[in-house]
Order: sequence, then C-alpha cells, then structure tokens
Amino acid sequence: MATREGGAHAARPGMAALWMLVSGLCFTASGVFAKLAAEQFNAFELMLYRSLFIVVAIALFALARGQRLATGQWRAHFERSAAGVASVLLFFYCLAHASLATAVTLNYTSPLFLALITGLFLRERIARLTLLAIVVGFVGVLALLRPGVGEDPLLPGLAGLAGGALAALAYLGIRRLGAIGEPEWRTVFYFALLGLLIGAAALPFTGASAVRTADLPVLLGIGVFALGAQLSMTLAYSRGPTLVAGTLSYSGVLFAGLFDVLLWQIGQPLSGWLGMALIVAAGVMTVLARRPAPARSTLGPD
Repeated sequence: MATREGGAHAARPGMAALWMLVSGLCFTASGVFAKLAAEQFNAFELMLYRSLFIVVAIALFALARGQRLATGQWRAHFERSAAGVASVLLFFYCLAHASLATAVTLNYTSPLFLALITGLFLRERIARLTLLAIVVGFVGVLALLRPGVGEDPLLPGLAGLAGGALAALAYLGIRRLGAIGEPEWRTVFYFALLGLLIGAAALPFTGASAVRTADLPVLLGIGVFALGAQLSMTLAYSRGPTLVAGTLSYSGVLFAGLFDVLLWQIGQPLSGWLGMALIVAAGVMTVLARRPAPARSTLGPD
C-alpha cells in the first residue's frame, strides 16, 4: 500500500528493515502457496481465490472503521487495477512453469520498466545511475533466462518479464490515485475486486477445479500472505528511511531461492544466480537514484 516516508518514524531504520524483511518473506510465502496450488488450479482460479480473501478482508475493515467503499475515480481505479490484475496473472503463469526464484526475480524488474516508461513516454529526466541500472538489470534478465541455452521453456520467463512491465504501469496508476487523494486501502480493494470479477468470468472458459478441504489452507495462504506483504511494506515505508525499505524489498529474491532449494530441491546454475544478483543490484541502484524524493511502495506482483 502506498505510503510516505517521514514523520515521527523517519529515524527508525531498524523497524523499517524488520518490516521490509517480513514483507519480502510474506510475498515469497504467497508465491510458495500459489506455486503449490498451481499444480491443480489455473492462473484465473488463483486470481479468484486470492482476490476473494482480500476483498472480504478490506470490506470488513471499511465496515468496522465506518469508511466508504464508493469512489468517484472509477476510470483511474480501472486502469490501475487492469494493469495489476494482468501482472498477477502473468506472475501466476510463470510460477506454474518456472522456478519460484525465477518468477519472483522477474517480478522485481518493475522498477526498471518504470524508469523506461517515465523517461520515454512521460519525458521525466532519467538519472545516469538509473540508466546504468536499466542496462545492468536487463543483462541480469538475459543471464537468468538464458534464451536459447537454458533448459526451462522461454515462454514462462517472458510472461514473468511482461508481468514486471505491467506492474510498472500499475505503479503509475497508484501514483495517480495517491495524487488525487484516494486512500491506499480503497486502491487495493478495487484492484482485488477487478481480479475477483475477472477470475470468476474466466471460469466458464478455462474450467473450474473442484476445491477439496485439503486445498483450503493453500488457497487461503495465497491471500493471507499477499495481504500481509502489503501491510508490512506499508509499515516499512512509514517507519524508516526509504533507502532502507527500498533496498531490503529485494529480500524476496533471496527467500525465493531458499524456498526453491528447501521445498523443491531446485537450484540455479551459476548464470542464474548471477542474473538474480544483477537484477537485485539494478533495483537497488534505482532506489539510490531516487533519493531524496519521497518514495511510495507498490502493490507487489500485482
């Protein structure tokens, strides 16, 4: 959820670091549950169940706080939510056909695409460090995907990369909604609501798998940890320096690599680890290049 750095919490880098590590772990845990569920459910079903939990949770929050769910910014919410939903669907597809670390790392390319979009289309000035980050990041993508060389199919990797680009568009939508005063929780609500509607509308065409009792904890875990990642990220950006929070947001890549080894006994070749390191380094460089401007967190692979 979008937050601003500053206030009484700005001088607490330790808390920012703690909450961002929690966020990275939650985001990766949500990916773990999604990858487990992808053995039975397609991407649209995963979107449906993930979104259902978030919609219900935020609706209950709004009801308890006496907040209004209605908005006058329908078009802005739709544009932001459409990009976010498409990004998550591509992330789920990549998860189902590639390693967790690959899917998570490619999702973290969104800051690189954001720099390209704002520079090429919005005509914002791109710092030299950001230009270097873009080059380093996409060299990392080539090393990770190894087109024409790697054993994994290339299509899931390209889907994950496209998901990162769409996440950058979603970020621009978040920035626009924040500028016109929309609360963060309402932005998340409409994003999840559109995901719920698209997931439900797709089922007659993609088919629906039977949900067994044993599937419920896995499906619930996707939504619980996705929401936990957003809440922790919000706390991280509100309780410490943006540089600390932004840098440690890439902890999700490390967690994903560890889960791959522990749960699926999947390792990366040296080129894969190098690619992941370059993408993380490029992301950190974009954080450094943004100083000292206040930064906003994103809604994750979403």
